[in-house]
Amino acid sequence: MSLDPKDPDVPATYSINWRRRLIGPALRETEFVLAAVVRPERTTGFYYSCTTAGLTAESYPESWPTIAGQEVRDGSAVWTAVHPDDASVPSVQSAVWTVPTGITKDSQSESGTHTHITLSGGTDGVDYDLTCRMTPTSGNAIDQTITVPVRSL
Repeated sequence: MSLDPKDPDVPATYSINWRRRLIGPALRETEFVLAAVVRPERTTGFYYSCTTAGLTAESYPESWPTIAGQEVRDGSAVWTAVHPDDASVPSVQSAVWTVPTGITKDSQSESGTHTHITLSGGTDGVDYDLTCRMTPTSGNAIDQTITVPVRSL
């Protein structure tokens, strides 16, 4: 992931959007478990929660419902439309940032599917690798490393 350089004299905030890792694609001919949440191949404004576990069909459903609570059969799986703000949609529960010596974590926060970190300091010309371990509301922790280049601007 290419990030904008951070001036060593100015604090900067960086974010990771975890949405694609939290809400997977509605893959074809794939076994899904109860409560899995997916996004369809074409954006509808909704996500879909697996309310009957099963194997998805070879082809996508003719249409995905666009009213919360409506269902669609997909092979032996059944999906129920959920609004992106629904509590059943996976989101960031917590995050722990590992920050190397030489750059300072001022603050961090989480909101929905994003984690944020504000940094200060750093040495001009040095690239810092920071790792975020994100724990979602459903599932196991996921790690992602970002490289923050520090450059005098």
